[in-house]
Amino acid sequence: MSSAATILELVKKNKVLEEENKRYRRAQAAIRGSEERFRLISETIHFGVFEIDAKGSCLYTNTSYQEIFGLSLVDSLTRDWREVLYPDDREAVSKKWEHALARMDTFSMDCRIIRPDGALKWVHVHSEPVFSDAGGRYTGTVEDITERKLAEEELKKAKEAAEAANMAKSQFLANMSHEIRTPMNGVIGFTDLLLDTELNDVQVDYTQTIKRSGIVLLSLINDILDFSKIESGELDFEAIDFDPELLAYDVCDLVRPKIGNSPVELLCRIDDHLPAMVTGDPLRFRQVITNLLGNAPKFTEAGEIELSLRLAEETPEAVKLHAAIRDTGIGIPEDKQAVIFEPFQQADGSTTRKYGGTGLGLSICKQISNLMGGDVWVESRPGEGSTFNFTAWLAKCEDKQAHRLVPISFKGLRVLVVDDNVANAQILQQVLSAAGMTAVVVYRGNDVLPVLRMAMEEGVPFNLCISDIRMPDTDGFAVAAGIRSQGAPLSQIPLIALSSTLERDAQRCEKAGFNGFLSKPVRREKLFQMMGRVLRDRDGQTGDPTDHIEKIHTQYSVREDLKHSVRILLAEDNLVNQKLAKLMLGKAGYQVEVADNGKQAVEKYTAEPDAFDLIFMDVQMPEMDGKEATQIIRQKGFARVPIIAMTAHAMKGDREMCLEAGMNDYLTKPIKREAVFAIIEKNVFNKEAA
Repeated sequence: MSSAATILELVKKNKVLEEENKRYRRAQAAIRGSEERFRLISETIHFGVFEIDAKGSCLYTNTSYQEIFGLSLVDSLTRDWREVLYPDDREAVSKKWEHALARMDTFSMDCRIIRPDGALKWVHVHSEPVFSDAGGRYTGTVEDITERKLAEEELKKAKEAAEAANMAKSQFLANMSHEIRTPMNGVIGFTDLLLDTELNDVQVDYTQTIKRSGIVLLSLINDILDFSKIESGELDFEAIDFDPELLAYDVCDLVRPKIGNSPVELLCRIDDHLPAMVTGDPLRFRQVITNLLGNAPKFTEAGEIELSLRLAEETPEAVKLHAAIRDTGIGIPEDKQAVIFEPFQQADGSTTRKYGGTGLGLSICKQISNLMGGDVWVESRPGEGSTFNFTAWLAKCEDKQAHRLVPISFKGLRVLVVDDNVANAQILQQVLSAAGMTAVVVYRGNDVLPVLRMAMEEGVPFNLCISDIRMPDTDGFAVAAGIRSQGAPLSQIPLIALSSTLERDAQRCEKAGFNGFLSKPVRREKLFQMMGRVLRDRDGQTGDPTDHIEKIHTQYSVREDLKHSVRILLAEDNLVNQKLAKLMLGKAGYQVEVADNGKQAVEKYTAEPDAFDLIFMDVQMPEMDGKEATQIIRQKGFARVPIIAMTAHAMKGDREMCLEAGMNDYLTKPIKREAVFAIIEKNVFNKEAA
């Protein structure tokens, strides 16, 4: 190659080298700029930033890192950060850190450090592995989370303090409930017994005032307890099988005394599609209906109060029930209809308000219904009355057996219904028709005999007549007397009287010729039971029934003979409560034996188990409490005898504790006669009939 060509080739190579050198310098400048930007950013953020090589040696720390750890630049690069860890955290953190380094995994952890100046800090360390041509290394951040941890600690302490305060409040309410209910047991119980003695009118008035005041006070205690439970989220709901129709009629029976002899008709309408049994909390369901229905008599001076219960919705697993309480009372202004469901609010909030109350009842109803998946609301127009609505979701009962079995002998019967109240007559007609009977309704007493005679002449006589007592033209007593004055076979028709008053009408009905007597609203089972009784009596009679009408059948007479044979063991250490219970049960016809404590109860029952049909067991007693006594009785193999807990406590968990101990049911003090008799009915009579 010539020298000229060689020189030319060298010049070309030199130009290429110069271009590569320029690109290299530009790349170096870009790297330096990038590093400068990284360092500028890392020096201005409040997070600590660090870089560590694969061997664990620190390559870089920013100013924030040095400030958080309290180290100089040199120390931060030469000291392992784990050297400043709080001693209690060192082992756990080091173990996790070594694991991350060995596996090149992510490391993230909260831990404590002690700076060289002695300050304790909480830090959050996070690092990620980075891979490049130069090999693996770690980059990470450190955040000072001391303030956050202190805030969390304060929040935790505040929560614990709030829970302790809530527990103290619950305990206080439980103790106050116990202390108030115990003397109230004597007040209400003995006023009941006093009213059964011979008193003059003034004494009766005073005694009834004492009882009403005691019941109001007890209601106030219950409202405050329920409101407190709802407020603290401690209101429990049980899952118990119950009959909603029976519950509705029970509530009507409970509310009827509030109506007294006022010109108000109490009605109960049950949907034919209502399930025979549902699963839910009957106590809470009953509580809402009782409150809503119990308010109606206060605002209704004349007309009607109706409780209707129907099936609103249904799914494969549950049913939504709708209870409506309609009255013909004073009504509620539109601007008050939402307010009355707020705590401590009333439609009339003035100091001169006429109807009283705590303002808690409707609020509790609203919240209970919401917790049951439903709602409570009102529809009302002033002067025209109100309708309070309550809905709740309840589970379907697993027991698919039919609960209401209508006797075959009822099918095809012809029944004459006599009632001047159209709504009540329609309800009876619906109940009877649903059972396969033919129900004919007349609304005037004067029409009864003509209708009976016409049916007899046409060859389709009535098998039974059900008549209201209080009617405007010819009352039920005159209707019965007119029928009995006729010749056979018309005079032999069985008669059942219905009354919506609280007066002692049974004796008058018996003299007039009625075979049975029931109070309205009439429970379906009670009506069918009464019908079966009077029809069986008719079939067993010979001759004219007017010649030998014996004791009239009432809703209470069915159990009278059984009642006198029931023997009860009462375990109670309080002498006042012993005396009250013995008088209460003794006057009702029951035989009672007392045990002063749980130990005596065990000894008396186990010595002669066949001598007792039921045990009322106080929970709090000396020597041996009711829970332990029950457990011993059950352990000895006596599983069938019903044991009923009696306690002045009414707080969360008390009922469950009693049931877990082997008790069958639970009564809270003060013990009410109605509740005691209902318990006996459920656990003795119903069990014997089963």
